[in-house]
Amino acid sequence: MQPIEDISEALRKVQEYNGAPEDFELPISDSINDPVGINMAIVADAILRRGWEPNGFLQKDGFRIYLYVSSP
Repeated sequence: MQPIEDISEALRKVQEYNGAPEDFELPISDSINDPVGINMAIVADAILRRGWEPNGFLQKDGFRIYLYVSSP
């Protein structure tokens, strides 16, 4: 799995995905996980607009894989 290193690419992947959110995995490089969380807040906004909710993440070496579920 290749981590995403650009916030624009992360947003594109969220917007273009067609399928269940439970099957979507978003690998985000630690290099764009800023200390304040601005980049992931931008991604979370796109996720919420799709009607999804965050469902945790898996920590890997140098990146996290973010997971999602459908909003109830």
